[in-house]
Amino acid sequence: MYPALIQRVLRRSALAAAIAASAIVVTAASDWPEWRGPSRDGRSSETNLPAKWSPKGENLAWRIPIGSRSSPVVFGNRLYLNSPVGDLANTQERLAAIDAETGKVVWEKRFSQYLSDVPQHRASWASPAVDPETGNIYVFTVAAQLICVAPDGKIVWDRSLPDEYGAVTTHGGRTTSPIVEGDKVILNALVLAWGDLNRTGNRYFAFDKKTGQTVWIASPQARHYDTNYSTPIVANIDGTRALIVGGTDGVYHALKVNTGEKIWSIEVSKRAILNSALFRDNVAYITHGEENMDTTEMGMIAAVDATKSGTLAVDAFKWRTRGFLPSFASPVMDDQRLYTIDNSAIVGAFDLKTGARLWEKSLGTLQKGSPLLADGKLYVGTENGKFYILRPSATGVEVLDEDLLGTEQTPEPIIASPIVADGRVYVTSMDATYAIGKRIARTAARSSTGPTGSTGSTGSTSSTGSPAVVQVFPYESIISPGQTVTLKARLFDAKGNFIREEPAAQWSVDQVSGAVDAKGVYTAAAQGSSAGFVKATVAGASGTARVRVVEPLPWSFDFDSAAAEAPPAWWTGAPGKVFQRTVEGAGKVLMRPRDDTVGRRAKVFLGQPTMTGYTVEADVRGRETRRQRGDVGLINERYGLVLFGNGQKLELHPWQAADEMTVRVPFAWDADKWYRLKLRVDQLPDGSARVRGKVWPSADPEPAAWTIEKVDKIPHKMGSPGLYADGISDVYFDNVKVYKNQ
Repeated sequence: MYPALIQRVLRRSALAAAIAASAIVVTAASDWPEWRGPSRDGRSSETNLPAKWSPKGENLAWRIPIGSRSSPVVFGNRLYLNSPVGDLANTQERLAAIDAETGKVVWEKRFSQYLSDVPQHRASWASPAVDPETGNIYVFTVAAQLICVAPDGKIVWDRSLPDEYGAVTTHGGRTTSPIVEGDKVILNALVLAWGDLNRTGNRYFAFDKKTGQTVWIASPQARHYDTNYSTPIVANIDGTRALIVGGTDGVYHALKVNTGEKIWSIEVSKRAILNSALFRDNVAYITHGEENMDTTEMGMIAAVDATKSGTLAVDAFKWRTRGFLPSFASPVMDDQRLYTIDNSAIVGAFDLKTGARLWEKSLGTLQKGSPLLADGKLYVGTENGKFYILRPSATGVEVLDEDLLGTEQTPEPIIASPIVADGRVYVTSMDATYAIGKRIARTAARSSTGPTGSTGSTGSTSSTGSPAVVQVFPYESIISPGQTVTLKARLFDAKGNFIREEPAAQWSVDQVSGAVDAKGVYTAAAQGSSAGFVKATVAGASGTARVRVVEPLPWSFDFDSAAAEAPPAWWTGAPGKVFQRTVEGAGKVLMRPRDDTVGRRAKVFLGQPTMTGYTVEADVRGRETRRQRGDVGLINERYGLVLFGNGQKLELHPWQAADEMTVRVPFAWDADKWYRLKLRVDQLPDGSARVRGKVWPSADPEPAAWTIEKVDKIPHKMGSPGLYADGISDVYFDNVKVYKNQ
């Protein structure tokens, strides 16, 4: 978070809380505030729920033509849905606040996507989450932007993980749904940042829910296979508040909620985990639908002793059942059985004590969504457009109701999971949202406890134990020379429980310029950019915070004085991607070497994500290797200007994967010849943005005309300057300049 904004954020948060308290009357037990519900297990304790309905009218309260691949959430008298909106040339993600009684849209907030490889038809992947304390709503977009929205629809704060942490998105679109736990918003993302985050990997983030400041970042994974969307659950394990989540490494991880420290991990799959876990009586129930580690048999349902620690082995399993493939759906369970659904829409029931497969029931051919368990019934939607209400038992399952959404010729695929709140079941297809049954009116006042009963400023009751961990907050800051940031040393015991803030910590700086005083106030040096750490030590235990200092514009980088290959330490997304090297015939340059892996593209961000009103220029050059030419470009306020080597064209990208939004012109450019690229963004009085790009041979005078231009009606308003390179072959940058628009 940025110090100049913190006071405004706190004031807006207080206002949002007041609005929530006065405008929304709720009972926490009837809310469905997150993707997996109030207990994060896909289960509701509500009774007398619908056993039959019809999309044509029977027991149908309302239908609205707003569809999504993500599930809605309900808090008070509002249903919140993250859905795509607009045609292919103007697609955005939209948070819609819908009156739960009538289906009327009360307000909506739209978010333009940027720097993302996720195409439009996979937008709005993640469900929102609501904070029961304030009523604030948290949305994580396919651009990896985390946004806090007040109950009246106003933005409280946002964090752009691409600009700040080099977040990587992929064509598959997999995006995790956030959860709100105590004072934190928690999610995971694939990132390549700077400093100790100097390798591409899946990380787990905790942000302060009121200000957006980073609390901790955890890196328990040694490797990364594929993107995922396993949403965390939280459980009390022998006095430790633990986060349990499936990783992109095929491993389930348990982390301490308050500190991000690893408790245990268990490797089960050769691919990423897409499922969320279940927990009861110190047992974690886990599933996956990929190839197992110790056998070629696919898929697993398993029970794990969650009281263990470290890297768990085979003896941690209470039971394992292989051969069932729930790649996408997360399980639910009642007192005797676990239920889940495989890729082919086959529901399976498994004994909780032994893992024995009890029965199966085929519902179709394609399945993505997870089942809802409530009132002794399973509510299941399939990608074939069928919606089922089932009554499971120990010996089989009774089909109470079966309905087709849409028509036989054009069914409405159901990818989202159904939910229940206040006696009403909600199901969202890709085309519409349906409200089923009679809604029970709210009468009681809102509870102050969260969905898992957490309390206290750090999500746990204060401890009287001995300090074992020092956490420095905020964990991440980016400031200008001469500015200050006030840091706090928080102490936690060995179980991750909060003890106190320590005013007598010993403070020091490492790598970053400037100084920190005895009270934890860090002051950046008056001039120059740097990046590093501020350390707090208490009784032999230490913790650090990450700090970047970035000087104001103008900037100029010619790389002639580079003393090492590593790029400037304060650049994000640069480590292992770009290098300062001396190249024959080119001199000292910034180089993106040839890389034939899936990670060959580099997006390097040079400054603060709130920057606006500037121009980026650079000399660029590409080589040809094995008849392949790399791509090279610039980033300005989240717009990309890219010269394509093989395609011999220039493209302007508001959203990289959205071809319909792209402007392109042919441009023939030679290998081993320098060209000058220039990208300028102007925010216009009517709310649109004029984005202009220019390219010409570096040896020639700059032409007066712009080569390419777009007026964007759904513009990006800010963003860090950056460099882009696709290293199919070597590409070079030199004489990079960033300056205020002139």
